[in-house]
Amino acid sequence: MGEFGAVSVVSGHIRGMTNTLPLHVEVSYNEYDSVSAFAGASILAGLAVITLILKTFLEWKQKNNS
Repeated sequence: MGEFGAVSVVSGHIRGMTNTLPLHVEVSYNEYDSVSAFAGASILAGLAVITLILKTFLEWKQKNNS
């Protein structure tokens, strides 16, 4: 995982060497590989939802312990 813009600009987006999931989604989309692009985007979306649920749970647990 990684932030798209910073990784693309700073790393130079060297194919095969500086690959992150957001860059993989972009490359797949540009190569008309919609299945791979959708799979990568779905993984990123799923991880975001899991992170938000975990964050909410931990905040709720901390609030109840206070």
